[in-house]
Amino acid sequence: MTSLDPRLIRRGAKAERRFAAWLDASALPHLYVEQSPMTVPVSLRGEIKRPDYLVGIPSVGIIAFDVKSKTIYARDGLIFDLREVQKLRVFSQRFHVTAFFACLDPEGGPDGYWVRLDQLDAAPAVRRGKTLTLACPLDRAMPVSLAEDFYTAFFRVVAST
Repeated sequence: MTSLDPRLIRRGAKAERRFAAWLDASALPHLYVEQSPMTVPVSLRGEIKRPDYLVGIPSVGIIAFDVKSKTIYARDGLIFDLREVQKLRVFSQRFHVTAFFACLDPEGGPDGYWVRLDQLDAAPAVRRGKTLTLACPLDRAMPVSLAEDFYTAFFRVVAST
């Protein structure tokens, strides 16, 4: 298991708290998915990635969100770790749940992007250092603003795809 830079851990936790506050303000039912190893069956450890939140959308069902604090790169847009995407895909398939990456501004701004997991299916894998990654150009990502309510943002995003 690789150890993450503590600054990245703090940055991610901050994004998760902002997302949680947004969900709380929406009054939609949602659950934080506890991330300790004990919450994954032994047979799936190392093969599955849990999302951070499960959100109940009226008349739709449960949608999974993995919250990320993401830097936007001029050439590539949003960059995702290939192995992390594969593990979230296993979760999505095993639980029959649509999954999104909710990519928030690392500086704490109100704007971000959602990337539905299947939008990364056609992205070519590119090695960056020791890590295989996938890039999602911004024109394929769905802009969201934490200034609008979650329910409205969700249906606006879904209608645009």
